[in-house]
Amino acid sequence: MDLVVGLSLTSTAVRWVLVEGATGEGAPIDRGEFLVGGLDADFLLDVLLNRGVVAENRLHAVGVTWSNEAAVSASAVLDALADRGVRNVVVVPDTEAAGALAFGIAEITEYDDVAVCVVEPDAALVALVKDGDVKVDRVDRPLDRQDAFELTSSVLVLLDSGDRPPTAVFVVGSEDVEVIVSSFEAISDAQVFSAAEADLALARGAALAAAREVNTDEAPVAWVPPGITSRVGVLSGVLCAAVLTFIVSLSVAVGIRPGPDAAVAEPQNVNAAAPAVPSTPRPAPSLRQAAAAVAQTIVVAKPAAPQPESAPVYRPPAAAPVEPPPVYQAPAPVYVPPPAYVPAPPPQPRLRDRILERIPIINRFHEPQYPQ
Repeated sequence: MDLVVGLSLTSTAVRWVLVEGATGEGAPIDRGEFLVGGLDADFLLDVLLNRGVVAENRLHAVGVTWSNEAAVSASAVLDALADRGVRNVVVVPDTEAAGALAFGIAEITEYDDVAVCVVEPDAALVALVKDGDVKVDRVDRPLDRQDAFELTSSVLVLLDSGDRPPTAVFVVGSEDVEVIVSSFEAISDAQVFSAAEADLALARGAALAAAREVNTDEAPVAWVPPGITSRVGVLSGVLCAAVLTFIVSLSVAVGIRPGPDAAVAEPQNVNAAAPAVPSTPRPAPSLRQAAAAVAQTIVVAKPAAPQPESAPVYRPPAAAPVEPPPVYQAPAPVYVPPPAYVPAPPPQPRLRDRILERIPIINRFHEPQYPQ
């Protein structure tokens, strides 16, 4: 059994998916994620290539895609693949992946204008399809990635940059997908779709791209020597074939059938002495095969139907608060001054003294003593 591996690298993580079959459209056998910090490329390949299922079968193709910030890690992985003699390795630039994905979705959904937003830790790729043309813009993100709302605003500006807004927006990626989807649903009039396994979308696309290129030209794909470690150097060896092949392979991933007048150029093997004889092109997938491919790659989940509005329920107004009766407070007592001092009347003279007082002779010798 043939197997195909897809790798996607960002500044924070490397994700991979291992699928069965030579087309990259089979069921996933294994998937995983490693942190990029301190990544050992040889250890990564040991995990991918030395598993029992890989050892017992044939590795048909390997697809690798990465963001700009992950160029060093991607170069290490590419060099490790070359050192091990792994053939049929395809490099897939992320911008071309986003553009091809948007074009493919526009074809199978029959929307006139489609926008695809691929949200990754390092940047967001916004691809717009209008009138058959694809335009891809990059929105770089800060290192702390605390820009979910700013990123949403920037993407909305790009979506409104054309003469008419898109009719459908598809959001995939590995970070902040839910925030952007909810923001789009609240602001945009377009239909918004999210994808299952959105974080593996680029890895699965890389696997499909590699399988498509190998199947289109059975001759070994040209590879770069291990000494080339820069992103520009790596791309220069395989970019011409990889870009064209990736567009075709993503069309297969989303179940696209090329039109009767569409012609696809065959990739050339730069190491061949003479031009290779192109093999018979594979038939376009049927609608049932296309549906299966969509279910295994970027299964698009349509939003749930709006719930019917329920009849308004009468709610009586809240009762006015009952104020407690006022508490009677007795007035303060009036100050009453003490009564004025009245001296006691002098005592009345005794009867004896009054009698003696009336006797002149006796009165001469006795004078009553009245209190003063």
